[in-house]
Amino acid sequence: MRLPLALCALLASVTAAQAAKPAAKLSALVAAYYDGLWKASPVTATQAGLHAWDSQLDDVSAAAHAREAARLKSIVIALQALNGVALSLHDRDDRDVVAAHIDGSLLEEITVQQWRHNPATYVDLLTTAIYSLIERDFAPLSARMASVIAREALVPAMLAEAKKNLTNMPPVFIDIALENLDGAVGFLTNDVPVAFTAVKESSLRARLAQSTKAALAACADYRAFLIAQKPAAHGSFVLGRTAMQRLLASDMVTVPVERVLAAGRAQLAKDHATFLATEKLIDPKDPAGALKMIEADHPDAAHLIPTARAALPSLRAFIEAHHIVDLPSPMMPTVGETPPFARALIFGELDPPGPLEAHATQAYFFITPPDPKSSAAAQSTFLEYWNKPVLQNLAVHEALPGHFTQYLYLHANPTWSIVRKMAQSYTATEGWAHYSEQMMLDEGLGAGDPKLRLAQLQDALLRDCRLIAAIGMHTQGMSLAQATDMMQTQCFQPPDVAPKEARRGTSDPGYYSYTLGKLEILKLRADVQAAEGKSFTLAHFHDRFLSAGLVPIAVIRREILGKDAPAL
Repeated sequence: MRLPLALCALLASVTAAQAAKPAAKLSALVAAYYDGLWKASPVTATQAGLHAWDSQLDDVSAAAHAREAARLKSIVIALQALNGVALSLHDRDDRDVVAAHIDGSLLEEITVQQWRHNPATYVDLLTTAIYSLIERDFAPLSARMASVIAREALVPAMLAEAKKNLTNMPPVFIDIALENLDGAVGFLTNDVPVAFTAVKESSLRARLAQSTKAALAACADYRAFLIAQKPAAHGSFVLGRTAMQRLLASDMVTVPVERVLAAGRAQLAKDHATFLATEKLIDPKDPAGALKMIEADHPDAAHLIPTARAALPSLRAFIEAHHIVDLPSPMMPTVGETPPFARALIFGELDPPGPLEAHATQAYFFITPPDPKSSAAAQSTFLEYWNKPVLQNLAVHEALPGHFTQYLYLHANPTWSIVRKMAQSYTATEGWAHYSEQMMLDEGLGAGDPKLRLAQLQDALLRDCRLIAAIGMHTQGMSLAQATDMMQTQCFQPPDVAPKEARRGTSDPGYYSYTLGKLEILKLRADVQAAEGKSFTLAHFHDRFLSAGLVPIAVIRREILGKDAPAL
């Protein structure tokens, strides 16, 4: 029986209205979540590109953490109460992304509590609070200088709260915090004044000198506190299996921890064998000397930036000629030396604007040159790391088709929801860039040059060891010393790098995301190719992947294939 047209229209309007209510509730909840986030963390707001709170610093008190935990719990409950059936697929995915992200925040606030156990948390907050105001030209220099003064003035109170909060600190966390504090003190002492040399207003300069002096005094007091605490420090950095599984779930990875570890070990074995075979291709008589051969092929200091800059047009041409991905814009990052005030923090990276930045929208590809004040031998050793194969691998990872391409898709989609704009899935973000390193060589970049492959494999081995170290130390009883040894002996990291990489895993266990994300993408690509058969193209797959935003790969899988499936 056919229904009258008028009745059909009425039923359609009722259905639309019913669907609109959950959608409107979701929109309101999402808006409330982000508004509360930015008010609770002004530094996060600045990084995102919102500048209403640039003169404020995060409230780090225990009471503020309790308030934030309660706020997050209430939003999660409301999100779970939404009728998901009445939401569109896109809205349902947005809800799941936000809910998973909030659960990760609750894991930190209530269970892990780095704010109670990791003194580096506060050093990092201090540095980021100031650096985020200096790095990008989103407002007149004098206005940003005034905001720096305001934030520096709040540093003593922030570090005083830190001392109240901290308890059961692991010794390694104190060691890292003290090292980071050295960098922060150097940053405040030397780099902050240099950043504002163009501001001639005497009153501002005097106020900056005063606020910096107060912040440095607070840092000295904090240092003394940490040194006094070190002899009795006995805390453990180990998360345990339950927390580690929940950390994975915050990125919508439901695979058991043990399965992730097994996949990482298998990838390490594969990459290790390929690395040894590639060394023999480079130098059959002395395979162990292959890395040294690569390191010898580097630009001098004067040509470091031009060499890095020259790689980008050729990468773009290769991407277009081989149909790797559709680049939505001819825009390119500005390649230059890392600003002097940031060289203690950055070695080489893409520095895109925050996802909501409306003014300073240029992306920068920064590379740190050798210190011209160091000896000629020290500069030469430094430049060995910037050998040409490593520079190309870095350009792929950071620029094309890596992180800069992710930014191009964000920039080309202004109508994305706030969830898609703000999403920063660790596995999607770093997994894509790491996947790109291997994928580009697999597609013919470098015409099979084994030197390029060896550089890519050295980075891949590092990421494999990160995964194994993270899960091993936090769930399998692996010691920090064992993780360090693995970094050096199995992943070919230099003696001065291996300890730092292992220590990073104590407080950043999510650095398993590089290899895990790459493996997720490779599995998804294989599944899509199997489903689409002859109609599958690499470019179309990559376009769809990037067009989803930096959401968890589980969501991208759902939106491409229309169903959920295991990540690995």
